Amino acid sequence: MRVSDKMNQNQMLNNIQKNRSELNELQNQAATMKKINKPSDDPVGAAQVLRMRTENKNLEQFDKNISYAKMFLENSESTLGQLSDAIVRAKELALQGASDTNSGLPRAMISEEISQIYNAVVEMSNRRVGDRYMFGGYQTLEAPFTQEGEYLGDSGQIQIQNQKGHYLPMNISGSHVFLGENLGYDSSVKLMTEVPKTVEELRDYVISEETKGIQEKLFRDTQQQGQVDVRGPASVDRAQRVGGIGEGGAVVDPNADPGATDSTLNVVSQSTGVNLFQTMTELETALRADDTKGIQSTLGSLDKALNQINLARADIGGRLNQMTATSDGIQKSIVENKSQNSLTEDADLFKVMTDLSKSDSALKATLETSSKIAHQSLLDFLR
Repeated sequence: MRVSDKMNQNQMLNNIQKNRSELNELQNQAATMKKINKPSDDPVGAAQVLRMRTENKNLEQFDKNISYAKMFLENSESTLGQLSDAIVRAKELALQGASDTNSGLPRAMISEEISQIYNAVVEMSNRRVGDRYMFGGYQTLEAPFTQEGEYLGDSGQIQIQNQKGHYLPMNISGSHVFLGENLGYDSSVKLMTEVPKTVEELRDYVISEETKGIQEKLFRDTQQQGQVDVRGPASVDRAQRVGGIGEGGAVVDPNADPGATDSTLNVVSQSTGVNLFQTMTELETALRADDTKGIQSTLGSLDKALNQINLARADIGGRLNQMTATSDGIQKSIVENKSQNSLTEDADLFKVMTDLSKSDSALKATLETSSKIAHQSLLDFLR
């Protein structure tokens, strides 16, 4: 086959271009320390790298969610710790006031401190993290409690996504902690079984909550009709309601014996808990009125309030432990993904530098050889 000068020229240009392309690619790998700089370098590897990067971004966002939720819960737990201390102090004062030796002026003085404790409890119920109130349920932009202890929030639980398809509540409703509502048979806080995750579900939840509130009010009004207070023996010192709400808010069977003990009452539903504001108000009123029995009657409610708060703190502690374990797992997954990405994407520096030296030598040889062909002229063929 006849080899023309045009063929030599084309072959020379192709070799130079190939060597330069290889050298440029190796220089990019040496500069970026990546062997995959564009999808065409390794389509399968590039797809795997992108998938790992996306997964790591999701994991990092989950970890940020957990960090914010932990901060929210830690502030809630700190507030509940202060609330527990306030209730303990109130019980100490109640015990002092229950003694007949402190009647009169000492009880009036104790009532002043109880009044300050009440104000502190109201302040704690309206604590915020940033611009969000901690105990208002979904209503985080307005104070959930009034000075009179009226609750303006709801029982909603703000959910954070800690894994794909998994959510954890980051708040406890003030109605659980301060009003003792929605407590189960073991006096523990019962969480919502289904949590709204979209705007439509949230709207339906709000409508259902409003309907539920109307039904509960109607039920209470119905139960209060025709109630008769029956005083038991003086040693028992309690009032029962026939056909209505018994001690602690339990619904009592109308056929129950009015003089029966708590263990023999036919209780239809479990008691709800203790209203902290009402208990503190009753204690202050009894102290100002110099009512010994009224003061003594609040001691049991204060004990229940402490248990109520401690259960909420235990619930928060369990959530924090779960979030910490999830965060540790996320950090481990991020490290493993980066390690796998490194094997696929990162270049071997020793190999890159070796190939770079070889490619540079090849390019120099090609240029040197090509120069001998390119410098030939017509006179060289005439000789």
